[in-house]
Amino acid sequence: MYLIKTTQLSFDLRADETIVSSDIHFYKNPKCQTHKNSLFLDGIGLELISILIDGQQPNYELSDKGLQLRDLADEFVLNIVNRIHPETNTSLNGLYQSSGNFCTQCEAQGFRQITYYLDRPDVLSVFTVHITADTAKYPVLLSNGNLVEKTQTKTTWHDPAPKPCYLFALVAGDFAVLEDNYISMSGRDVALKIYVEAHNINKTQFAMDSLKRAFAWDESRFNLEYDLDIYMIVAVDDFNMGAMENKGLNIFNSTYVLADPKTATDTDFINVEAVIGHEYFHNWTGNRVTCQDWFQLSLKEGLTVFRDQEFTADLHARSIKRIEDVNALRTFQFAEDLGPMAHPVRPESYIEMNNFYTLTVYEKGAEVIRMIHTFLAETGFQKGLKLYFERHDGNAVTIDDFIASMSDANGFDFSQFMHWYCQPGTPKISIKSNYDEKNQRLSVQVEQHNKHNYLLPLNYALFSDQGVITQQGMLTVSQQKQKFVFEDVKPNTTASWLRGFSAPIKLATDLNFEQKVFLVGHEQDAFSVWDNAQQIWLLLILTPDKIDEVLFFDALEKVINTTQDKSLISEILTLPSERFLHQQVDVIDIFDIHQKREIAMQKIITRLGALLSKLYQSLVNDNAYEITPDAVGSRSLKNTCLYYLSQGEDLKLANTQFKQANCMTDQMAAFSLLMASENPYKEQAKLDFYQTFKADAQVMDKFFGALSIAKTSNVNSVKLLMQHQLFSFDTPNRLRSVVGSFAQNYINFHNQAGYEFLTDIILKLNQSNPQIGARLVSVYNHWRRFTPELKALQKQQLEKIIKSDQLSNDIFEIVQAALK
Repeated sequence: MYLIKTTQLSFDLRADETIVSSDIHFYKNPKCQTHKNSLFLDGIGLELISILIDGQQPNYELSDKGLQLRDLADEFVLNIVNRIHPETNTSLNGLYQSSGNFCTQCEAQGFRQITYYLDRPDVLSVFTVHITADTAKYPVLLSNGNLVEKTQTKTTWHDPAPKPCYLFALVAGDFAVLEDNYISMSGRDVALKIYVEAHNINKTQFAMDSLKRAFAWDESRFNLEYDLDIYMIVAVDDFNMGAMENKGLNIFNSTYVLADPKTATDTDFINVEAVIGHEYFHNWTGNRVTCQDWFQLSLKEGLTVFRDQEFTADLHARSIKRIEDVNALRTFQFAEDLGPMAHPVRPESYIEMNNFYTLTVYEKGAEVIRMIHTFLAETGFQKGLKLYFERHDGNAVTIDDFIASMSDANGFDFSQFMHWYCQPGTPKISIKSNYDEKNQRLSVQVEQHNKHNYLLPLNYALFSDQGVITQQGMLTVSQQKQKFVFEDVKPNTTASWLRGFSAPIKLATDLNFEQKVFLVGHEQDAFSVWDNAQQIWLLLILTPDKIDEVLFFDALEKVINTTQDKSLISEILTLPSERFLHQQVDVIDIFDIHQKREIAMQKIITRLGALLSKLYQSLVNDNAYEITPDAVGSRSLKNTCLYYLSQGEDLKLANTQFKQANCMTDQMAAFSLLMASENPYKEQAKLDFYQTFKADAQVMDKFFGALSIAKTSNVNSVKLLMQHQLFSFDTPNRLRSVVGSFAQNYINFHNQAGYEFLTDIILKLNQSNPQIGARLVSVYNHWRRFTPELKALQKQQLEKIIKSDQLSNDIFEIVQAALK
């Protein structure tokens, strides 16, 4: 009905309140055919002080959800003054305080907690922001765009590019800053600034280097250049998500900014780089072209996750990145597809939008983009992306607009492909083969077992009995039953399917055990090597009587001795997680699965213990810390060996590594092992670790997490941790490190006391931070699949939650779905 030309915001930040004044220039949407001259503005938790339209009192009505305006002209300026209380805002949406500093989080619907507005992604406006504060207490006053005026008590920022209000950001506080610059490919000198609390300034250089790498990569890979003169990042400890891509002023969870070798693991370093890249890449895929509505969330998130995955793959080990991404997808997103909140990549409805910032939208969405890239190849994908920006730069669009650009640029029909966006669940595909030895012909039937037939790429290779690839390529699968014929196929050929995980599907093949062992030893695609090893581990854990363990361990030993990629060896040696194993059974018996996995682990130690010990010793060194693929791989394999070698009663090796480690990767690996059992070194290691790192919030999150997930932990010990002086219920990172970690401590959490403890936490969060509460309540999503006793106990908790007073939409939506 109405759009917005310009938005002027003035913030008077005070200790006990904030006064927000807005001047918003509205105009009638020329595309709107209705003649209704009324408008509803979203607003929650606001105290209206005054309201004027073109200087006159308007016809309006207030409700607890916003402001209804009536009798409006086709064009007008709305002036509103309202009061908010960031100092008591524990939801961490809208404007709130973190460590005494002001910051914002407006995606998806946080701006309505700041002032009355059209809080939707398809309404774009040019913003000018004035910030007034006590600059002795808050010397840094930031907002989006360019700084146009600064006085002793006030700063003014102007963002020339129209944006939706979810990309608005404000920060005020006492920060130290690391400054640098980047010269873009057109010669623009971009000022780069990372703001952190002063005691963390020495942990920001890697983030700055990562940011510059992201700028350079997006220019070289996608020919995309930054468009402002300044790019700022602010790190805060209190943040519900990972980071937020606000135009020119990213606000980050400090976990994804702060890193040095003494306090950050290899995983931390790579995650910092990836998240910084992700938020920067949003400048084009999310900011300059944004979503028409929140159902299109994967338009920006799926595409940008694909881009950040490629960024990491190009800079580090592509093969290992692929394995890690697929492992996470299968473990967490496939489980989401099996649960009550299963939804398409493009959801069809929601009660609370925050509940759909999911692995399906992000990670599965990225896999859908990857399939488009596979079909079109790099050149075709680039052509499609270029057309997408040419058509839609500066607009709010849909997934269909993106697909149309890819299709039109390449002459490729993606109409059937749209099932990937519209259907929930993980597609199931089976392959059956028949070999005609006389004619040396291999016939393969691919069958889809889904409600709809998907269009998908299936990468394959055929291997001779000597392990040489004789044929390879991609099959385009589109029908319910589809036959593919391969000629000139020699006897004893082994086929490898879904190489590189070319589609996010569950694939059942007729490969026998011996063929899978063969592929572990001969495949050249790292994902396929790992995938076949994982399939064999599943058999060893769940049905050990059905496999030839000697054959597999012989092949595995050969792989360990001949493979140069230490990261790949580490991945191959790592058993499927208990969480992944839960998906492989009809009824989840927590304790049975745990015991079976422990037995498999003992078999590895018995058969490979001597080799792992020798391998571990060969990897111990005092080399200077590097984040190169070789160095990361060596540490990964060393700590995988240490994990197996520390499963007995003797943890001397772990204790020695803990004391001598020259980086957090090695020290944390050893510390976790020492905390996992009762041993002579445990208490001293705990004391030493705490005394060394108690002033470092990120390391203390690791400390609390290791204690909470340890096999020796229980409800009482976790409650004791929550009384620790460094525990803060209102800090999401710390709460996740304790409560979130304990909920993954399957053998000690899954009992009545564990469930009652979690439910009490959820109900408390319902009042203070329902977004985090909703993440935790999803622990109960699969309650129907548990053994009868645990199933009944979890149901009781869900019923208790649904009956509680004033249940938030965040938590209600998930519990209601679980109980349906």
